[in-house]
Amino acid sequence: MNDITREAVSDILRSAQERARRAVALLPVDSPAAHELRITQRLLDAALQAASGASAETVGIPAALDLSPDGDAVHNLRNAADFLPVPPLTLREEEVLRLMADGLRNKEIATRLGISERTATFHVGNVLSKLGADGRVEAIHIARQRGLI
Repeated sequence: MNDITREAVSDILRSAQERARRAVALLPVDSPAAHELRITQRLLDAALQAASGASAETVGIPAALDLSPDGDAVHNLRNAADFLPVPPLTLREEEVLRLMADGLRNKEIATRLGISERTATFHVGNVLSKLGADGRVEAIHIARQRGLI
């Protein structure tokens, strides 16, 4: 780095992490702003690791690599995905996700939210896509792991 030292960058990132941590503590857990700040915290963690000199392969995804008994790295993409930011869900998508977690089908979600079944299906599809899930069960599992529900 030319004009700024690694230590100065690390100090700035730690300060930003602390501010994000305090802000998250003040917000309702399921609010979109808290979700955005949790993503920001993950990105700050990765940036701090990079500023500290961690290699690019390990920044932000330490659980992505498991060592087999012979010492060869085995890539576990499911674990790596836990460290990638999720595109933010809209408020409606968050509602749909909670109802999916309660076991409601698209028609029941539509009735509960006062929308058409087609619209409910559209929202469910968006949730699955944003979470990178192949189905409802996987989406709920991912959402629970990431603290979205």
